[in-house]
Amino acid sequence: MRYNETTRSGGALWWFFHRLSGLYLAIVLFVHVLVLHVLMKDELAYGTIAERVATPLWKTINISFLVVALMHGLYGLWLVLGDYIHRQWMRILIWCAIAVIGLVFTIYGALTMISFQYGG
Repeated sequence: MRYNETTRSGGALWWFFHRLSGLYLAIVLFVHVLVLHVLMKDELAYGTIAERVATPLWKTINISFLVVALMHGLYGLWLVLGDYIHRQWMRILIWCAIAVIGLVFTIYGALTMISFQYGG
């Protein structure tokens, strides 16, 4: 099998996205651990965390983390599976399944975060 992708085919942009998304995920995870386990002086109780998660800033951060993590992980899965699956119909089927899984989890996670309210 011959490798067909060029920098104009979109392969280079996805390669670059994968590196940037990995960096973004590492930074957000570091900030999460820093804020939650180092800087936060309150007890780690449901009320304390729920109060913070109910703010628009943390909702935005969590939704962006969800979207980027899903795209990063599912694209990585696609790359690994693409190395082993060579039949075109099977590649299309798996790509569609990965896309549906990503869409469902993104919508479900975003709706959960958006609708979350603390105290009623």
